[in-house]
Amino acid sequence: MIKFGTGGWRDIIGENFTFDNVRKFSQGVSNQIIRSGKQAQGVVIGYDNRFMAEEFAKASVEVFAGNNIPVILLTPSVPTPLVNFVTIKEETAAGLTFTASHNPHIYNGIKYVREGGLPATEDITSELENVINNISMDEVNRLSYKKALASSLVERKNYTNMFIEFIESQLDMELIKQSSINVLYDPMFGTGVDSVLTLLVDTRSNVKIIHDKADPLFGGRVPAPTESTLWRLMGMMKEGEYDIGIATDGDGDRIAVIDEEGNYVDANEILTILYYYFMEYKKVPGNVVRNISTTHLLDEIAEHYGFECIEKPVGFKHIAEGMLQSDAIIGGESSGGITIKGHLLEKDAILSAGVLLEMLAHTGKSMKTIRDEISNKFGKRFTKEANYTYEAERKDEIQTLIANVNADSIYAGTLTAHKTFDGVKWEWEDGTWCLVRFSGTEPLLRIMVESPQEEKLAGIVRNVCAIIEE
Repeated sequence: MIKFGTGGWRDIIGENFTFDNVRKFSQGVSNQIIRSGKQAQGVVIGYDNRFMAEEFAKASVEVFAGNNIPVILLTPSVPTPLVNFVTIKEETAAGLTFTASHNPHIYNGIKYVREGGLPATEDITSELENVINNISMDEVNRLSYKKALASSLVERKNYTNMFIEFIESQLDMELIKQSSINVLYDPMFGTGVDSVLTLLVDTRSNVKIIHDKADPLFGGRVPAPTESTLWRLMGMMKEGEYDIGIATDGDGDRIAVIDEEGNYVDANEILTILYYYFMEYKKVPGNVVRNISTTHLLDEIAEHYGFECIEKPVGFKHIAEGMLQSDAIIGGESSGGITIKGHLLEKDAILSAGVLLEMLAHTGKSMKTIRDEISNKFGKRFTKEANYTYEAERKDEIQTLIANVNADSIYAGTLTAHKTFDGVKWEWEDGTWCLVRFSGTEPLLRIMVESPQEEKLAGIVRNVCAIIEE
């Protein structure tokens, strides 16, 4: 059974992520493309550094070629934003990236975007899921990879330089070049390395890079740029004379930052910093879009400048939808995905890295100074996230418990909002909020809390866990 989550289909390699299921997935997409009459537009396929990712991608190529659908197979391994870029540039009917993003190394997956590089909406993924799960292997059309490559149906192409040129067209490159910024970069053994390194070299930044070799085990850590996984980057920032430390996740679409003093800057704060930079320094006004689990500090900044912060469910397709609906200048999520108006309607850590360099050059201020400036103007928000692993048979029971919980048993404050459009979210008058929702890709219950009072966070998480464990 193939099931779409918030970012496509992900599963454990060898258990449900198998060659047969990849072929069924590809046949399902082929059927939709043929049915919509877009066969001649073809598809673009990319893959990251995960175990067997290239082999799985080639298996997918065989199916599309077997259905007489042209394929651009990107080479070498690439970040997910590059696949989205090529999908737009070459006007293909779809784009597929073989990656499980920031999931552990035992996972692989497929991120799927539709024509125009747009995230697939829930109605599209629901229909596709139904089509795929009703396909038998007898219905899968295949042309061997060797024959497909020898035919005119398949091209292997490298778009890295073209992609970086597109990113650089959105930055003040001359200003950045003049600033000679010292950068420490950690691609976490992932596919961000070529694109980010090319950008950093083009900006004349002084660069040191770590963890740059392809490793399907990601150095024995989860390829998510969190405070716990970036301990080496943080240590080197404290010891060296760098202006900024940058990390990207396994497929190069999420970003994390370490300031010049070695302090971890989480995704919530990065999004806040970039929005503030656009409003205060670049004088590019507009709305901002965030998901339900992202900091409310964005709401305060938007209100301060006379604009709106639009809240959406988790899943970048909802951020993209909000960007289109509200003509926002930036959108993002607390897991590190950011999109900027005029770029891709998907998360891209590479452009985000470039804008951060531009910000340092434009303002002449350090990351720490800008962070303090925002705190002085708008106050601080503290966040805490926890994951509760549950047994599959308890999911319905836990869902009922959370749906019926009394907010006072979580936090003793004046409740101002109770939202249920994606999990359950409680908001209190003092700016504290708590969200509890099931992960769309793993058997986890995610608990997210934000408050102006840091000492409140742990207690709220404990209270939620106690309710689940009753």
